[in-house]
Amino acid sequence: MDQSTQKKISSFTTTLQKIDNFSDEFLLEIKKIVDDHKVNGGHLEYVYVQHFQKEIVGLSNLFQYLLKDDKNQKYTFFAVRGSFEVLLYLEYVLRLKDEDDNKILELFSKDMAQSASALNDAIPTDKDHLMNKTIGKIAIVNKILETDFNLEKIKSNTRPFPDIRSLCNKSSLKIKDSAGSDMYHLYSMYSESNHLRLGSQHAITEDISILTLFAIEYFLEIYIKFYQLLLDTNIYSDEYRNKLNEIKTSIGLN
Repeated sequence: MDQSTQKKISSFTTTLQKIDNFSDEFLLEIKKIVDDHKVNGGHLEYVYVQHFQKEIVGLSNLFQYLLKDDKNQKYTFFAVRGSFEVLLYLEYVLRLKDEDDNKILELFSKDMAQSASALNDAIPTDKDHLMNKTIGKIAIVNKILETDFNLEKIKSNTRPFPDIRSLCNKSSLKIKDSAGSDMYHLYSMYSESNHLRLGSQHAITEDISILTLFAIEYFLEIYIKFYQLLLDTNIYSDEYRNKLNEIKTSIGLN
């Protein structure tokens, strides 16, 4: 393994851990906003923000676990692909928030209905089955919110979110200077349809560290831009912006 490449991987892994620490602090701020919403309203989008934040941290944990073993490093593309999706979904939710709070409510309703439909397809017809009770709870939430819940309209394969290609085309983000359709091609490189090819590429290459370095660079930039999107809403103190800027500067990310 090339020593300079390994040194970069080690440095980026340390940076991942720094962002994990930043995440732990930032989670407290997210909880404050969620609690405030329960009392005063105004931040329904944090139903998603809170969930996405847990997902991106979980993907970071997965990435770092896979880095520990050369045999497992070829699977880091799972974490890269997942982080891409989380980032684009977050941007989409924040965009809806800027347009109209009711659009968040519509998305939430459709999302819950799709989940219920998927459960409905997967469980036995026994009305006493535990999952049927879960569907009932989702239906109650929809009734309280006065949103649409109709298993005849919303199927298990209904997409609550637009497809990734559309999200890339409408995104204002850049990953490694790739934007729009170019960013979608970058995502496609790590997408499910290419998983077998990526695994084979690791098997035949002489130095998997180069492929690992590419993956960690992409993941690291996505992880940072996840929090940059939240900070750009301007509802957090400059303390967090300064801390994130320090991390960005340490790896030369503008």
